[in-house]
Amino acid sequence: MTEEHLIHTLEEVRRLLESGQRHQAAALIAPLLPPDQAEIFEDLTLDEQTQLLKLVEARQAANILEELDEDDAASLAETLDIDVLTQVLDEMEPDEAADLLGDLDPELRRQSLRQIADSVEIQSLLRYPDDTAGGLMTSEYYVFPEETQVGTIFEYIRSQPIKDEEIPYIYAIDEQGRLTGIARLADLIRAHPELPLLAIVDTQFVSIEANEDQEIAAQLLNRYDLLALPVLDGSGHLLGVITVDDAIAALEEEATEDIYKSAGIMATRDNQSVKSDLMVRGPIWRSWIVRIPFLLLTMIGGLLAGGVIGVFEEALETVVVLAFFIPVVMNMGGNSGTQSVGIFIRGQVLGQIDLNDFGKHLLREIGVGLGLGVILGLIAGIVATIWQGDVIIGLVVGLAIVCTTTLSTALGFLVPLLINKLGIDPAVASEPVITTINDFTGMLIYFLFASLFITTLR
Repeated sequence: MTEEHLIHTLEEVRRLLESGQRHQAAALIAPLLPPDQAEIFEDLTLDEQTQLLKLVEARQAANILEELDEDDAASLAETLDIDVLTQVLDEMEPDEAADLLGDLDPELRRQSLRQIADSVEIQSLLRYPDDTAGGLMTSEYYVFPEETQVGTIFEYIRSQPIKDEEIPYIYAIDEQGRLTGIARLADLIRAHPELPLLAIVDTQFVSIEANEDQEIAAQLLNRYDLLALPVLDGSGHLLGVITVDDAIAALEEEATEDIYKSAGIMATRDNQSVKSDLMVRGPIWRSWIVRIPFLLLTMIGGLLAGGVIGVFEEALETVVVLAFFIPVVMNMGGNSGTQSVGIFIRGQVLGQIDLNDFGKHLLREIGVGLGLGVILGLIAGIVATIWQGDVIIGLVVGLAIVCTTTLSTALGFLVPLLINKLGIDPAVASEPVITTINDFTGMLIYFLFASLFITTLR
């Protein structure tokens, strides 16, 4: 559905709800796909959401809640009667139901667990924190004793209802429930029906323990190009499976949160939603508390840069044209440093940066920064020379950009690592720290080169 069509549908849903035509509004969104339904829900008030959700089928309500942001889904679920809520939870995948229950009021969670069909299965998933592999796994997958014949496996699969989440692997376990091998469904299709599962499975497989961080799970899925990753306990028993779509969704949520943090508009994961709802609609003083420390740090950088300019005031008075190129030098340093921070954080999350071999990554990034600095410095130097008619001005600007870009690019990799070592979230502090350093060093480098050539510039 196009954005224009969604906006039109949203306006019509609002109109129908305002006029008391709730059933017509529910009928209007019924044919839509769950992501489109959820997008419409996100733009409604909680009261409007509740009115609609109570009128749709339980399966449809489950799909909508699965698509909504976790905090929004929990707020909406808590408005439902317990009987309606348990019907919706019964329609959800066990891992999705566990995620939602984990965000509900404890008493409501206990009441729901007493009534839902898969309470034992869901309770086992609730034991693990949301940000671990165990918190991300599902209990819906195909697992058989290793001696089971291929024909028997297919008979079982055919007898099962179609699931929303079909995992294209078959897991073999021994008598103690330990994972012994994994086979693709495609391998079973080509195998003789009387062959035992053990004869087909690959006994060399990638797995993760339940208490590992969910980012590690995403890294393994990405590195080994897997569609699902088995989750084991310390003894090798199969506990569940993480699907690639769930891992991607978790990473996207963390990446979005990191973006908000890097801008200084989110406090912590525990008391803020990714949408930073409190920053938009909460008390003004909360925004002040969260944002001021980062802005103060940036202001310090500006003051330090101003101090450098004050030291070299004589040079500026002698050659006023130097002031024209201050923004260029500052921007090149700031932007290149910000790019490097983003590359470092993304690479670390995806497992592309090995911290044990950090020196190699840092040297590579310095080489990238030097190359970028030479190219950009050459362009800026030529423009400055033509504009001012003075090759020395172009030389000062060009050399300053080469040095600041190289330094800033290196800092973009080095600063997040050092901040992380101090136990501070690099997504929160890296950019303000780098901006502060760049403001100071950029001006210092620029005016040192200017002072070096000051007699020629006069």
